[in-house]
Amino acid sequence: MQTNTAIQSEPTTDVVVSTVASKFAPSSYASSPEYNEMVLSLLHQAAASGDVESQSKLGAMYACGDGVAKDYEQALPWLARAADKGDALALYNLGVMLAHGYGMPAEPNRGFNCYLKAAKAGNLDAMNNLGWCYQQGHGCVRNLNFAFARYRDAADRGHAAALSNCGYMKELGLGTPADVEEAFRYYRGAGAKGCLEALYNLGRLLIFTNSWFADFEAGIEWLRQAGKQGSADALNLLGCIHYKGFRVPRDYALALTFFQAAAALGNAPARSNLGWLYQHGYGVERDLAQAIAHYQEAAQMRYPCALCNLGVIYYTGHDVPRDLDLAFQCFEAAVELDDAVARFNLALLLLNPKSSQHNEARALSLLKQCALAGNEEAMELLRDRPSAPARPAPKPAGEIAPA
Repeated sequence: MQTNTAIQSEPTTDVVVSTVASKFAPSSYASSPEYNEMVLSLLHQAAASGDVESQSKLGAMYACGDGVAKDYEQALPWLARAADKGDALALYNLGVMLAHGYGMPAEPNRGFNCYLKAAKAGNLDAMNNLGWCYQQGHGCVRNLNFAFARYRDAADRGHAAALSNCGYMKELGLGTPADVEEAFRYYRGAGAKGCLEALYNLGRLLIFTNSWFADFEAGIEWLRQAGKQGSADALNLLGCIHYKGFRVPRDYALALTFFQAAAALGNAPARSNLGWLYQHGYGVERDLAQAIAHYQEAAQMRYPCALCNLGVIYYTGHDVPRDLDLAFQCFEAAVELDDAVARFNLALLLLNPKSSQHNEARALSLLKQCALAGNEEAMELLRDRPSAPARPAPKPAGEIAPA
């Protein structure tokens, strides 16, 4: 039974970036031409005397690092004072601090309540973030219908991220009937407002959808625009397209360039993809040390494919000392992230009597899970039990991640 063939996960229409929560909203005060240290001092005096607008501006400035050094400890009291008086901007920014734990332990419930009050006061960022909270169950009971409704509230008023989020929900049918054409319209509207996630999803949809609006060349152009504006997902997907030769000539060198650009922006799949190129010498001289370094960086970002590929390297011991314990740690961590390939590889390791983690009962349980998911090799292993078949080497995880 051949089990060491690589899995190549082609980009598909269900590979989308998640919905986007709005970040701190700046006051824009520091961008005025009149802004200087004296003006900042006067702003502090006004805030100290109880002026709500000044308190809200100062809190936003310190939270964003807008005209002053970013300082959450300074931001919190100013935002809290203005929020207590009902200022919508302060309520929203305080909600971001509480929901995500900036400068303090996260308090999702209090963050959600701040968003709720800010949204009632008309803050569009807060409306969008309420949708995100309902979608994730962050500080509230998860409710996808409520999530889409809140996204739509903000989208109807022109909020770019909310438009993109509506597209995501429509594409996957979350909290609303699935409608790819309507998702396309939402993404296009958000993309026109410069939303990077929408630009990426718009390009992906144009390339991979079977709908009437499919347009490969236009999709590539949208992805390039998104990449130029800093979308790591778009850069990584462009790398995947050129690596696979999907409707373009296969070009490993160009793929390498896109992966490097995406990795520099902190994209974990791209970092893992660089590891794969260096491991196998695609577009670069083969360099296992470089490959391992890239995989380790992606693994630190909790990317399961990288963990799985590292595990295979340690399990097989090709060009490195074999280390079954390290392989186990990598596979186990990837399984915790619900990676199907790692689940199969972990089962193979547990069947290996040379492993200190040898555990046939757990291995069979994992193989059954893999078989139920359609893994034919797992089915074959289960059919062969308990006749002690030759135990294959683990299968490498996916070569190139689509997003």
